[in-house]
Amino acid sequence: MRTNAGPVLDNTTAALRRSWHVVALSEEVGEDPVQVWLLDEPWCLARVNGRVAAWADRCPHRLAPLSLGTVRDGVLQCGYHGWRFATDGRCLAIPALGGDGHVPARAAVEIPWAIEEHYGLIWMAPEEPVSSRLELPEWHEEGFDTGMSTVLRSPAGAALLVDNFLDAAHFPYVHGATFGTPEAAEVVDQGIERTGWDVSTVFDTWYREADQLERQLLLKASNASLGVRLRLDFPRTGQVIAILFACTPERAGRTRIFKLLARNDLGGDAGRMAAFIEEEDRILAEDLRILEHYDHTGVPLDRTVEIHTRADRLSLAWRSVMADLVAGRALAEPVALDADEPAAWSAQPARMTP
Repeated sequence: MRTNAGPVLDNTTAALRRSWHVVALSEEVGEDPVQVWLLDEPWCLARVNGRVAAWADRCPHRLAPLSLGTVRDGVLQCGYHGWRFATDGRCLAIPALGGDGHVPARAAVEIPWAIEEHYGLIWMAPEEPVSSRLELPEWHEEGFDTGMSTVLRSPAGAALLVDNFLDAAHFPYVHGATFGTPEAAEVVDQGIERTGWDVSTVFDTWYREADQLERQLLLKASNASLGVRLRLDFPRTGQVIAILFACTPERAGRTRIFKLLARNDLGGDAGRMAAFIEEEDRILAEDLRILEHYDHTGVPLDRTVEIHTRADRLSLAWRSVMADLVAGRALAEPVALDADEPAAWSAQPARMTP
């Protein structure tokens, strides 16, 4: 396969600076500066007056990591020569010049377009993002218990992980030991929706839990980001499982994976939530067994590189969004799918029988 043909979305794609990314757990960021990586670039995070602030992790003087410095009186001080920076990136003082020394305008440090805190996570957009931050509405809904899968790092590419999470055709084969079932082999969706930078569909499929086969309506949605919102509705029982899956492209060959979980059938039982988290960890391990053995870490945006079928419509629609991001297109109106492309193929009706 010609994996190097055309543009490839990987952990160093510069256009991803225009997306929202999870860069840390809230608990990892305190008043002492810490270093995080995003798109092969280091950033310095710290809490200043209770709010998370971020700076590019290179002092403009000698490019020393600012994360080796300190925060004093609401100001970040470089640990090498004591240069001091405000949360807006301005250099406020250069001690070696004395009290009346002139601070060059170029001494400023880059800061991100935005940094926010939601769901116990720190989200950052290095440049103005083209789409909104992904939400998990169930996280705050009454009757839902919430938790987080084990946060881990993987050599698998972030785009490969998202592409896999949008896919429904691998369930019986990759997840046969957890929730996958042969009845889910045929992929049936209710049509792909794309509005601007947002894509989604609902799969009508089957799910196995505790040897019980249940029909599920599976919503999967994404946008111009490296994340997916998922919601499983079980019509017979009224059970709902919701997941926010976010992959951080830290460096080439290193992705950090976050998975927020919510479900409405645990009744506050901490033991059942712990078991659910363990099961989700096993499900991710099943995916990584495949994805970590790829001989490449990026997703090709040239559609001639791979062979596609109707079952790939959602991932192809997301790749279309990402191709528009990489190409620098500005989308202000709803986008119609090209009828000649696989992403626009109409879904074929299928009888759902266990």
